[in-house]
Amino acid sequence: MTKVTLSIATVALVGLYAGTASAACNFDIAPAKGVKGSMIRAYAPCPGTEHPTANTETEGDTDACTPVTPREVEGQGTGYVFGATGTSKGKCSVQTQAKLVSACEELEDAAGTPLGLQPGPCHITFVKAKCSSIYQSDGLTPIGATDFGWTLATLSRATLADDTNGDMTVIDFPVTFDFETPNNGGMKLSSNSAEALAPLVGTNNADLPDCTQIEIVDVIIKDPAGLPFARLGGATIP
Repeated sequence: MTKVTLSIATVALVGLYAGTASAACNFDIAPAKGVKGSMIRAYAPCPGTEHPTANTETEGDTDACTPVTPREVEGQGTGYVFGATGTSKGKCSVQTQAKLVSACEELEDAAGTPLGLQPGPCHITFVKAKCSSIYQSDGLTPIGATDFGWTLATLSRATLADDTNGDMTVIDFPVTFDFETPNNGGMKLSSNSAEALAPLVGTNNADLPDCTQIEIVDVIIKDPAGLPFARLGGATIP
């Protein structure tokens, strides 16, 4: 089972909305399957900490910064790179899928073990991510077992119909999912909101009300040192 970690603040928050199914949605909400997207390298903004001021400009005279610099944390940037040529071109993707599960008591973890949730319907958000052709800083050595510790860090905003206190938006909460051990440049993870909450609040409180929407505020892949590597986006390569 994929390891999931939450902040202390998140543990306190989940008690506000975890519980049995709610009666109705009285706020503006539309059904949505979730998010599916590609990840691109996380580069420093211009201007920003890494580039205090613009030092070049585009052909169209728009301010810009050079050199291109990976996004840093406390002055450090990741040394890992995407494969850049042929079949070794690196890529990462992430997918969330929101489901109204009719029988939550039947939900199992990735290993096929029942999660032990309360009977009845509930909201479950499933999370998957995978990467291929990621290399160490030399651009030649694919990541492997010695590079264990990659994470998918998310920041979410939940709006829901709480059984006790009605409609509410919970303050933004971070959840970090751990990738499985990398192998030959690739890695993956598979988890869900119930797996994330059950170890912290108990299985009786790990299901979300059936009237729940989860807004993705931020999502980023971090390397084993916790440094930003990739964010949602799009890119073209000639």
